[in-house]
Amino acid sequence: MVGIGLAILAIVFSITLIGTSHAQVSEQTTLSGDLENNPTAQEILKKIEKSKRWIENIQKRNAENLEKQKELEEKRAEVLRYLEDDLKKWEEVWDYYTFDSMLERALANNPANSTETIYDHPLKFTASKINAGRAALSEVIANGGGPVEARDAFVDAAKISRAEMLSANILFNVLNEKAYYNQQILFESDGQFIDEISGKELRKYYEDYRTNPQYLQANPFDKISWEDLGKNNPTTECRDDYTLVYRNHADDYVCTTHYTAEMWIRYDMGVLVDENFSNSQVVDIEKLERDRTIQKVDSLNVKIQSIQARFEQKIDETTLEYESLIKSTMSEKVLEEKEVLDKLNSGNLDKDVASQMIINIREDYSVLEEHYLDEKSRTLEILEKQHQSDLDSFVQNYEHDNNLSIIWNSATSSFESIN
Repeated sequence: MVGIGLAILAIVFSITLIGTSHAQVSEQTTLSGDLENNPTAQEILKKIEKSKRWIENIQKRNAENLEKQKELEEKRAEVLRYLEDDLKKWEEVWDYYTFDSMLERALANNPANSTETIYDHPLKFTASKINAGRAALSEVIANGGGPVEARDAFVDAAKISRAEMLSANILFNVLNEKAYYNQQILFESDGQFIDEISGKELRKYYEDYRTNPQYLQANPFDKISWEDLGKNNPTTECRDDYTLVYRNHADDYVCTTHYTAEMWIRYDMGVLVDENFSNSQVVDIEKLERDRTIQKVDSLNVKIQSIQARFEQKIDETTLEYESLIKSTMSEKVLEEKEVLDKLNSGNLDKDVASQMIINIREDYSVLEEHYLDEKSRTLEILEKQHQSDLDSFVQNYEHDNNLSIIWNSATSSFESIN
C-alpha cells in the first residue's frame, strides 16, 4: 500500500506541475510491476495521457494563432504601404489643383507676393482663414479632441463672415488704388451709406468739378478749369484745411483740400509741397473698423452740433422777434401818451381826464407786454421740447450700435457720441 500511495503522490505531483507551469510531461510514464494490474493506477495513467494530449493541443493552437496573428500584421502593414502609396500618387496627381498650389501660381509674378499684408490679394486673405482653421484643428487634436470637435473648430476658425468679406474687399480696392480709404470708412460695416451722417464728408471729394481728375482728363481743352485754380508759388501758405500741391500738367501750384490733393496724387496729376501730408496707409480690418467708428463718431457729433445750432438759432430768432415786438409795443404806448399830453397842453383836455387816460394807456400796454412775455415763454418752452424730442429720436437710431455710445454732455447741454 505504501508503494501505491507513493505512486499516486508522484502522479498527482506531475499533474500539478503540468497545470501550473505548463512543463513538458515525460513520454515515459510507467508503473512498477506491482501496479500494472491495478485498476486505480490504470485509470490514473489514462488521465495523465489524456492531459498530455490536451496540453499538446493547446500549445499547438497557440502556436497556430501566433502564426496567424503574425501573418495578419504583415498583411496589414502591406495594405497600409499600398494605401500610403496610393494616397501619395493621388496627392501628386491632384496637387496642381490644391489651394496651396493655386495660391503659389497666383502670386508667382504678382507684387503681392512680397508684401506682408493679407489684404492686397483675395487668395492671401482666403489662405489666412484656411491656415487659421488648420491651426485650430491641430490644437484640438493635440489636446485629445475627437474628429467632430476638430472639424467644428476648423469651420469656426476658417469661416468668413459677410462683414469680414466686405472689409477685405474694401482693403483690397484701397491697396490696389481702386478706392479711397477716407471714402471707404464713411460706409457702414454692412456696406450701407447713410447720407444724413456721412454725405457731407463724401461730397467734399466732388464739391468742385474743376478739381475732379476724371473731369479734367476728359476735358483737356477746358482752360478755365485747368488754369483758374493755379498761379501760386512754392512758398504759398494755404489756409486751414488746405494743402499746397504742384500740378504736373499745368506746371503751377494750387491750394486745395486734402480730399482733392488725394485724388490728384492717385491720378499722378500732382505732387504735395507740404511734406507733412501723407497718403500712405498701413491698413487691416482692425484699423478699418477703428477708423470707420472714429469717422462715424465725428460725423454724428457734427450732426448733433448741427441740431443744437439750429435749436439755438431758433431760440435767438424767437427771442429777438418778441423783443422787437415788445419794443414796438412800447413805442406805440409812448406815442399814445404823447398825444394825450399834447391835448392837455393845448387845453383840449382836463388835467384829471388826461391823467386817467395816461393811467389807462399804461395799464393796457402793461397787460399787453405781459401777454407777449408769457407767449414768448410758452414758445421757447415748445421749442425746447421739440429740440429734446429731435435729439431723442436721433439718439434712438444708434442706441443699438455696439461700436459707439451717445451720452448727454451737461457741460454743453447736448448729446455727444463717443467710441
